[in-house]
Amino acid sequence: MQATSVKRIERTEQILHSLDRFGFLSRSHIQRLHRLGGDRNAQRVLKNMEEYLQSFREEEYGTVYYLNRVGRQMIGSQKVVRRTLQIKHILMRNDFYFHIGCPGNWRNEIKVTDGQTTLVTDALFIKDKRHNFLEVDNTQSMTENSAKVKRYKEMFDRGLFQKEFGYFPHLHIVTVCKSRVKRFAELVNGLPAQVYLINDIM
Repeated sequence: MQATSVKRIERTEQILHSLDRFGFLSRSHIQRLHRLGGDRNAQRVLKNMEEYLQSFREEEYGTVYYLNRVGRQMIGSQKVVRRTLQIKHILMRNDFYFHIGCPGNWRNEIKVTDGQTTLVTDALFIKDKRHNFLEVDNTQSMTENSAKVKRYKEMFDRGLFQKEFGYFPHLHIVTVCKSRVKRFAELVNGLPAQVYLINDIM
């Protein structure tokens, strides 16, 4: 088999594994993850992979891809992904992954507990040898958001993370509009936290 054919197969499988890991990726996400260069080259690569992929248009992200049955079989994945109302939430989380420098230890939807308070953080990752939490706010009510921030504060006040790590993990929050940035800044007061507007990190 020619070297170019081997490289093409390897690149295809790498992209399929990325889609399996992240669920949904926009074309620009795939370009950045796999260094596909310009738009035309990325379109050509993904066009050649269409037997493995499902795609649709998302207003702010353009074409979004996920694995179909053949794509899952190609890499031996059992994880079935379907279009839901959570898609934009997932894409926003992916945007922050790129913004923070693509940490290799990134894990999505992780249960966090100090033994008394439990929550599911949208992502847990290590940056500069320190643990970090991520919350993505797209369509949740501020009542729900406030309740979740309260649980982070309960863990912070209890201090068990500080005893274990020597610090409380930094909380990052990504939201959709300036009024929510301001509201979140009030909610997280007292926590090691930072709030981002999605348009500033895309």
